[in-house]
Amino acid sequence: MVILSPYALQALAVNWFGVALVFLAFLLFVVDLNVTNHGLPTIGGIVALVGGVLMLFGATAPYFWVLLVVVLVVAILVGALLMGALREVRTAKGRPPTSGIEGMIGEVGVVKKPVRANFSGWVFVHGEWWRAITTIAPEDAYQQDHERVIGVGRRVLVVGLQDGKVTVVPFEPNALEHSTES
Repeated sequence: MVILSPYALQALAVNWFGVALVFLAFLLFVVDLNVTNHGLPTIGGIVALVGGVLMLFGATAPYFWVLLVVVLVVAILVGALLMGALREVRTAKGRPPTSGIEGMIGEVGVVKKPVRANFSGWVFVHGEWWRAITTIAPEDAYQQDHERVIGVGRRVLVVGLQDGKVTVVPFEPNALEHSTES
């Protein structure tokens, strides 16, 4: 166990303004990850980090040039890492959702119990069982003389959500059948 005495704290020359600049640099890095501003806080964070570290170790030290090179290399690597992370966050915001109800739209499922327009059946979509109703595709709208049913085992495409039920259309050609029930 190491106990720091008051003498040890006096022997280490600490520039508190340098410590504050290092903390400011990390604060700016975190702000840049949470706010869309094209990396300006990261650049400010790099400048604050370099200035803070140089103040911590003293600019009059005999090894100043070595310290300056090391600090600049570390600052550039941290900046490149944060800029890459920022770019990935921005591209992830632009992608369509892949989970939840929004992620189900466009998924293909399998009918487990017959699906009708006015009576819900069951479909297996996205690893879950869902109540489903069928919607009439525009090309089938003219055939309204009989109720259309999507039979068991047929594949369907999820096109929306209505009242807690997924709305589906047939995915396979000729998947619609005429209902034998009146």
